[in-house]
Amino acid sequence: MIFKDKRLLPNHPDSLIIAEAVLMAKRDKHVIRFTTSDLAQALLAKQFPELIIDYYQETNLKENLWKGYQECPVSDTTLSNLYENLNNNIFNATTNEYISLVQENKIIDLLKWTGNAYDNLKYKDIKSDFFGTVQPRNTQQKMQFDLLQNRNIPVKVFRGPYGSGKTFLALVHATHYIKFHKFDRMIYVRNNIEVAGTQHLGALPGEEIDKLLPYVMPLADHFGSIDVLQDNIMQGYIEPIHLGFMRGRSFNNSIIFVDEAENLTTDNVKLLLGRVGENSELWLLGDESQTDSDLFKKNNGIASIISSLKGEPLFGTIELQKTERGAVAQLSAKIK
Repeated sequence: MIFKDKRLLPNHPDSLIIAEAVLMAKRDKHVIRFTTSDLAQALLAKQFPELIIDYYQETNLKENLWKGYQECPVSDTTLSNLYENLNNNIFNATTNEYISLVQENKIIDLLKWTGNAYDNLKYKDIKSDFFGTVQPRNTQQKMQFDLLQNRNIPVKVFRGPYGSGKTFLALVHATHYIKFHKFDRMIYVRNNIEVAGTQHLGALPGEEIDKLLPYVMPLADHFGSIDVLQDNIMQGYIEPIHLGFMRGRSFNNSIIFVDEAENLTTDNVKLLLGRVGENSELWLLGDESQTDSDLFKKNNGIASIISSLKGEPLFGTIELQKTERGAVAQLSAKIK
């Protein structure tokens, strides 16, 4: 029986779970992290110093997350009023929200609300050593280009399905910025979560970088070979870091590039935000529909940061919708 201050724990399932966790901590001398979205259970477990309590509010991924933009059908009169007074927020846009002006089912202009006025997008095409000139292919990619090139917004989230360009376009920008000394390096972070439904490989051999290499292979695809990727790592332009080693770090003049960000909890996102130092930015890229664990479906960092920071001047997000990778990749969206 588990007692605390001469009181018996209440007789219900929560107590049995807590009691088992405390017994394991005492018997095996392990640190036990007790994670729950039940506030009553968290308060009950908090009585026991043997447990580290992680309480989170459950996230509903089916809720309508802020896309970062809205499509607005407009008449000629509305357009005239808009352009005569760009300081008038006639669409009730949120700070850093993009606006697609639509007439007769065609987009006739793209604007963004800065918090004070509507402004034009001010992005430029990127010239990549490996891919040549890279330019946006659709409306959402134009918005992504503009957000990636806006240094006044250091926290950026890009969501989208397979092949929507969210990661590729961000990598093109990151390497471009490093080449021209806008940033010193890219801190590449992925939670080491294997794809749901696959078998765990166990401990991988080699040094730390060897263990991380399978998780940074998207970078090798971007650079064209593992050799080029390893050369960039050796020169210090790219630093792959395990998410579990981020605590206590602080990064200046760096892009903290977080791939597969759908596999992050709210606490993971808070940790990453706390690493952003002077002249640094945090870029989160993912698709919350591709989570590889029930934990991230219930407690999803992408959903939390969008819901919490919507309207903050230092935060922006874009949901990309169109797959640009090819006809075969687009078939994945049809599988239920």
